[in-house]
Amino acid sequence: MSGSTTRKEQSPRSGGHASPSATGYTTGRRMSSLRVHLSFMGCVHSEIVKLVSLVSTWWLMGISLVLIPAMSALGIWSVILVSSTNMHTGGKLAKPRPLAVSDLWLQIGSSIGIAALVIGIFGVMSVTSEYTTSAIQSSLVANPRRVMFMNSKAVATAVFTFVVSLAGMLVSWLVYEGMTYGRTVTPLSHSHAAVPYLVIFGAPVSLALVSVMSLGLGAICRSTAGGVFSVVGLLILLPSVLGIVSVVGKSMGWLSSIGECLPDSAIGNFLSGGIADSQSSGASSGYFSPNWWQSGIILCAWAVVFYAVGTVVLKHSDVK
Repeated sequence: MSGSTTRKEQSPRSGGHASPSATGYTTGRRMSSLRVHLSFMGCVHSEIVKLVSLVSTWWLMGISLVLIPAMSALGIWSVILVSSTNMHTGGKLAKPRPLAVSDLWLQIGSSIGIAALVIGIFGVMSVTSEYTTSAIQSSLVANPRRVMFMNSKAVATAVFTFVVSLAGMLVSWLVYEGMTYGRTVTPLSHSHAAVPYLVIFGAPVSLALVSVMSLGLGAICRSTAGGVFSVVGLLILLPSVLGIVSVVGKSMGWLSSIGECLPDSAIGNFLSGGIADSQSSGASSGYFSPNWWQSGIILCAWAVVFYAVGTVVLKHSDVK
């Protein structure tokens, strides 16, 4: 009896009818669940670390940080040049005309379009670098939840873009103060009083949306060359083609409405804060022309659509 009792007590060890707790199955399942438990903020942190480790990140962010105030300075200089030039003779005025503050901020806002191209390349490379280095395989092993992987990458890319762009806009504001110091500047109207704040803080938001949109394009193409060409085509080539065709073809003026809904035009119109709307209010073409806040919504729509498509492609495609 004692021997049989001993065998029954030892049977779980020998692999007979062992309970899950005795064999460690429960512990294994618990360890597996802990292993796949992922924190979204932890994923965002890991994506930020990836971006910091890329040489292209520092080059593109450095170019953006220099390009934003440089283009702003060029726009401010053009306004100052016009104010000191006689429009009839082309000579220099003895006493320059007062500078219109609305024109100055309009030039600063419109100069962001060139920086958007650099930010677009940054957004593309933030995801295509995973494919070119084959790091996408290890990334998806560490984080098999592909939607979370894409969301964390989008947040990291947008945060990087916003911080660098905000720094560039603050430098642009200092450039504005320095270049207009000692000159007569007309004040903004009451309806446009918030335009400087819209430009300073709206430009980083706009460029962050461009980075998210480009991230989606990169996920769709999964190739740096294809993604960069898509960004260049969307921000530069397509607006130019539509502009030329709408001017040459008189019966195709509706193409100008499509051109105003493209990301590049949407950024400039949104950052105008209504100044461009008031200047062109008397030149309606009869076609749809978005105002400044509608342009902001259109830019958000571009980012959402391309990012959503890129997420779907990443979720359902094989890793190559």
